[in-house]
Amino acid sequence: MQNVFKFLISKGVAAAFGLGLLITILFLVFVMGGIDDFNALGKEAQYDSGIFDFGLRAAIGLAVLCAIAMLLFGIMQVASDFKGSLKGIIGFIAILAIFFIARSMAGADTGYLAEVVDKFNITDTQSALISGAITTSLAMLGLAVLALVGTSIRNFFN
Repeated sequence: MQNVFKFLISKGVAAAFGLGLLITILFLVFVMGGIDDFNALGKEAQYDSGIFDFGLRAAIGLAVLCAIAMLLFGIMQVASDFKGSLKGIIGFIAILAIFFIARSMAGADTGYLAEVVDKFNITDTQSALISGAITTSLAMLGLAVLALVGTSIRNFFN
């Protein structure tokens, strides 16, 4: 695993760029090879076409691969320097706490939101998760703005 880490440090950006370029070229070859047939289809038949499936699957696959790599390297970093990672762990726990508090405070959907919930068959649990996530995002945005203003004021007087 250490060799993989060293490789990614030295050549990771170039490897990621090369892989992205290769996938983009393959996607363009697939699309350009069938674009005339795709354009000849009717509007409804275009929705059922699979001409863009490779690009979508490749993008989803790369996102999953990046998420897995991020988690693995994050766990490795925490395991190798737990004391140095303590502030990050505490911050993550604080974000989770904000989310669970916001989720538990989510009320019943009313008005236009109730219509949307009914239209898309969203359960009460899903609605509470969505509400908690939005509230957590807004709280993080507010904290980021406060931190920006606070550090700007502090830097002004230094």
